[in-house]
Amino acid sequence: MVSVAVLVSACAIAGAPRPMTPELGSLDLGGYSGRPLSAPRDAGEAYGRLQESVRMADAVVAPRTFDPALSRTSAIPVPTPADAVGILADATRETLAAHGMLAGFSIGGTDDASGIPRIGTSRSVRITVLRMRDNMTAIDAAEQIDSRDFAVNRDNVVVPFTEYFATHGHWRTYEPTLAATLAHGPYVVTLYVTNPTTDRAALQALAEKAFDAELPRLDAFVPTPVEALAALPLDPDGMLSRLLPAAPGQWPYPELFQDEHGLIAGWGGYRRATGIAYGPVAADPWINRPGDAVRIPVEGIAVTDHARLLRFPDAVAARHALTRLSEPTANGAAVRAPDGVPDAVCLRDPDPDPRVPDRQYSCLVLDGRYLALVSGATEEKVHRMAVAQYALLVSGR
Repeated sequence: MVSVAVLVSACAIAGAPRPMTPELGSLDLGGYSGRPLSAPRDAGEAYGRLQESVRMADAVVAPRTFDPALSRTSAIPVPTPADAVGILADATRETLAAHGMLAGFSIGGTDDASGIPRIGTSRSVRITVLRMRDNMTAIDAAEQIDSRDFAVNRDNVVVPFTEYFATHGHWRTYEPTLAATLAHGPYVVTLYVTNPTTDRAALQALAEKAFDAELPRLDAFVPTPVEALAALPLDPDGMLSRLLPAAPGQWPYPELFQDEHGLIAGWGGYRRATGIAYGPVAADPWINRPGDAVRIPVEGIAVTDHARLLRFPDAVAARHALTRLSEPTANGAAVRAPDGVPDAVCLRDPDPDPRVPDRQYSCLVLDGRYLALVSGATEEKVHRMAVAQYALLVSGR
């Protein structure tokens, strides 16, 4: 186990203790100021639709909530029709644009250890929710999305979902996959389901479990009015201002990245988003993993290129998370932590992901109810990042 230092606190007067504010002047911040940046205002409609898509993360249920075996999660905002391609058939792009798609979010869950389902081997469900202009537009869009996907292969067979309103489904008798689409209020909900065998009953049962879990979650979501989308703030909870940006003094504007190499139609390829802050639904898989005996409550996560920031209800939960994430594994070994940071644990990954080769080293930095993760190509670089991140958290208290 990695040894984790005890958080230092002191009492200035009799009563409740409060954390000491460390002296930061002697720290080498590597060009960073150590002070939170102010989020730009009036970012515009394009960023507003992306922010609304991020908000929708809390309106889309993670598959592992209704089927614990589907614990490997993949989640991504879908703000435009172009971003939906790969998850949906390319032919649907025109339909979504014509029906005024406003925002969307997609969460997939699989039992495959790689996090990507293998057709004929894995069970999986991807739930994608797309917001249209209004209820009638959503009904029409759902029908057209299914019909366009159905037309891609003449072997497709209709799968009826008689218990659900405005719902369409199809599969091929020799493929262990199923697609289903329904309209619910101003939303289109699409499912992509896989199973190890061509058992239509099993595929349809899993799809129905997904609909039954998703629709109540969607009913509880309050969408931003269309006329207010452009005014959505880039950092509504102050999470991104507490997180180390990629470059000193530069605000981390939200961006989406896609790599469709090895794409599985219906699931999509490798995707990631930066410059965004999610709520608890998307944050939970970052800290609570398959097999964990105790679930640690988490409120949100902010993501930039080489940093993550998790926020917990209190400092106790944050410390539990530090302990869990700092345990050495086959993919990570403890290395020296930087001087001047009282609660930091650093790790080295001997086999980094080739898609992000500059993240071989990482440091976890704890301050109160916040836990940051910074990553870099070398130990020296990640130490400088950890010190700057610590200063940023302390300054933002």
